[in-house]
Amino acid sequence: MRRASPAGSPAGLASDGSGTGPPFPPLDPAEEHAITLMGLLVEVHARITRVLGAHMEEACGLPLSWYDAMIRLRRSPGGFTTMTRLAGEVSLTSGGITRLVDRLVDSGYAERSSCPTDRRSVYVRLTAAGAAKVDEATASHRAVLEHYLIQPLDDDERAALESVLRKLRNA
Repeated sequence: MRRASPAGSPAGLASDGSGTGPPFPPLDPAEEHAITLMGLLVEVHARITRVLGAHMEEACGLPLSWYDAMIRLRRSPGGFTTMTRLAGEVSLTSGGITRLVDRLVDSGYAERSSCPTDRRSVYVRLTAAGAAKVDEATASHRAVLEHYLIQPLDDDERAALESVLRKLRNA
């Protein structure tokens, strides 16, 4: 039978927070640094993504995942790309990108077409309504990015951040 722990403390900890079992060995400083850096990157991404998502929904009625796919299509040469490439760019599985594109098509923001030279490939393209919607959303999106990503950094920090992110992406 498990003993109840003092009120407010997790099982296995004394009420003063000291462990009742043997202490864990400290992490290796090199491991600690890598874990801290990754944690900070994840926390910043999560915070900015939450703010961007809430603002995008309120200002434009678009889920952030839709905007992410639509802006990538808008920036693609000719305004279209393959479903496979889009899935890789927005970090979705083939099933996930299919569901997202289904929603974009149902909303009138995108259309699918077959590749004339490769029956396995399917293209996705923005419609005129999709291009107009993503252009509207981009102005709003930029304002939030400016506040949470650009303004807190000086010019040198922004340049360094961009350089580091590109280096990590390509590593």
